[in-house]
Amino acid sequence: MDRQTSKDAQRRARQPAHEKKRGKRPPSLGKRLLRTLSQWAMAGYIWLLRLTCRIDIVAGREHLEDTLTRATPVVPCAWHQRLVPSGLFLRSLVARGMHVGFLISPSREGEFMSRVARNHRVEPIRGSSSRTGREAMQALVEAVAHGISPMMYGDGPRGPARVFKTGAVILASRTGAPLFLVGAAASRYWEVKSWDRMHVPKPFCRFKIAVGEPWPIGQLHAKHEAEDIAEQLGQRLDSLCEVAHNAD
Repeated sequence: MDRQTSKDAQRRARQPAHEKKRGKRPPSLGKRLLRTLSQWAMAGYIWLLRLTCRIDIVAGREHLEDTLTRATPVVPCAWHQRLVPSGLFLRSLVARGMHVGFLISPSREGEFMSRVARNHRVEPIRGSSSRTGREAMQALVEAVAHGISPMMYGDGPRGPARVFKTGAVILASRTGAPLFLVGAAASRYWEVKSWDRMHVPKPFCRFKIAVGEPWPIGQLHAKHEAEDIAEQLGQRLDSLCEVAHNAD
C-alpha cells in the first residue's frame, strides 16, 4: 500500500457516519416506481375489502357495546397475523365514536401509510417499536391522553410470532386505558410465507370477530409483572382467535 492510498484509507475512517451515509446510492427509478405502485395497490386493496367484506361479531358483543357506551380510550390488542381483519374491524367502530389510532413507522413509506390512515379516518401515530421504542411509547401515551385508542400488535413487527411483548401492558398501566382483546379470523384468505404467516383476506369474505372483556391494568411494580400479564394476554388472544375461527 503506497502512502497516498494509506492517507485515503485514514481519511475514510475519520469520516463522520452521516457523511458516509450521503454516499449511499439512492434507489433506482425502477425500484421507486415499483414501491409507489405497491403502495397504491395496497391502498386500493384496503378499500376493496371495506366495500366487499362483512364483519360479524361472533362472541363478546356485550363487551363491545359496554366499551362503546363508556366512550373512553382502550388499548386494542391483536396478533400481527390477523392485522387486516382486526384493523378493519377497529376501523368500522369509528362511525360509532371510537377514535382509532395505529402506530406507523416514521420512514418515507410510513408517510404514505399515514395519508392512507387519514383517508380512512384513523389516526396515524408515528414511531417504531423496534427502532425508537421510548419515543414510540411516549407518542402512544399522548395519543391515549387525547382520546385515541391505539391498536397494538404485540408480536410485531418482527416476532417471534404469537409471543406478546410487554408494550401494550405497560401502555395500559401508564394510561389507565384497559386492554381490549380482539380475536379475528377471515373466512377466506391467502397465507403469506412470512414470519407470522400473515393472513391476507380475500374480497367478499367474512370477518369473524371475538371480543374479550376489557382488562384494566393497575400499577406495575416489577418487570416480571408485565411479562406475566403479557403471557396471559397471549393465551387469551389465542382462545379468542380460536373462537372466531370456529364460528359458523
